[in-house]
Amino acid sequence: MLFVSGERPERYAKAMAAGADLVCIDLEDAVHPDAKAAARAAALAFASGGEPRAAQLAIRCNALRTREGLADMAALAASDARLDWLLLPKVEHADDLGLVHAWVAPRFDALSVLIETPLGIERAAVLAAAVRDGAPKLGALMLGGADLSVELGCAFAWDGLLPARGRLVNAARSAGLEAWDVPHLDLADLPALADETRAALRLGYTCKTAIHPSQIATIHAAFAPAPADVEWATGLLAAHAEMQAGGGVRGAFLFRGKMVDPPVLAKAQRIARLAAGG
Repeated sequence: MLFVSGERPERYAKAMAAGADLVCIDLEDAVHPDAKAAARAAALAFASGGEPRAAQLAIRCNALRTREGLADMAALAASDARLDWLLLPKVEHADDLGLVHAWVAPRFDALSVLIETPLGIERAAVLAAAVRDGAPKLGALMLGGADLSVELGCAFAWDGLLPARGRLVNAARSAGLEAWDVPHLDLADLPALADETRAALRLGYTCKTAIHPSQIATIHAAFAPAPADVEWATGLLAAHAEMQAGGGVRGAFLFRGKMVDPPVLAKAQRIARLAAGG
């Protein structure tokens, strides 16, 4: 997911064409307080257009329990905006998700909750469980590392945020949600971005967010499975399909001398989906 500032409407279309899977117009931290109203109007006008899109579109609104957040909700409800995702920042209370669904559910397909405070981390599992109780469109939890690192007094770095990353991904996966990782802020250090993206993937994250188009190719390359992994997964799935056709598959089987059970089969299926761009 690529962020683009709500203050820069001339960049919206360019961001959509930059190659990201999802583009998020940011009405919160990327917008000066004096420019909130203009950015809101520009973002909703863009999201209301009926032309085909090269990527999915999201808007990050302001925190719900702020005046600007309430203004975002009112404007979104009154608009004709068509969003693939709505991002809700600084969430600490599960009740807020039910309110968003009650007010603006027709305007978005899925909701991503940004967890950016120590209390939010403590309540991550409760927030994730809202998908079963009042927030059926909840689709992802996202780590808000900059704000969280300030409140924790930790480094905004991999090791400083590792405990929070682990708790968030576990909460998300326990409810069947996606887990989105915080952007890498050093635009000049693409090798570090690649390393951090691969590390996030190893933890179970499903999305790495970006703040500049120059980061997209590096993130996509990091998400692509290694050729050896693709060859293993393709061979395993082919062997499984052959045994199924012959009626010989049970709960587990041997492939290249190693035992394959349902979790291993699911891993192979996931690698095949990633290799196919899914």
